Amino acid sequence: MQAEWRNTEKTILALIDEGAGHVVIAEPGHPLWDAHAGRSDIAPYAAPVVPEPTPEEIRAALPPLSRRQVFIALHRLGLISAEEAVAAAATGAVPVALEPVFASLPEPEATDARVTFAAFQVAYRLDPLTAMIAAAGGLDDDAIDAVWTGFVSM
Repeated sequence: MQAEWRNTEKTILALIDEGAGHVVIAEPGHPLWDAHAGRSDIAPYAAPVVPEPTPEEIRAALPPLSRRQVFIALHRLGLISAEEAVAAAATGAVPVALEPVFASLPEPEATDARVTFAAFQVAYRLDPLTAMIAAAGGLDDDAIDAVWTGFVSM
């Protein structure tokens, strides 16, 4: 039976039955504690390695932007005019800068994109519509990330 410490204080001991794959956790007062806690072959505690999140994982965790936040951001960045921002918010009208992106899609994807744009209530950082808007505005991932973090509290 293998044994390994599960904390630096040596108050949690894992006893591993290699054949069955069972793990018993023993702490002071557990019936197996006295028989095993003094063993010389207990593997030391090794803190789990938690990998850094990838850029995509970080982006996936960003809170969504509301429709209002998106149109304010697009206007303040100079990607759409004030009139287009109001029209898009009120009616779902596609701003001039976005129309070529939608027009470049084959049908039925072009219509799907226009309907999605007209009807969205929240925008997610990794949504394909976000990527289309970014492409229309010439924005790279870092710029879109900055939009998300800058306008999420508006």
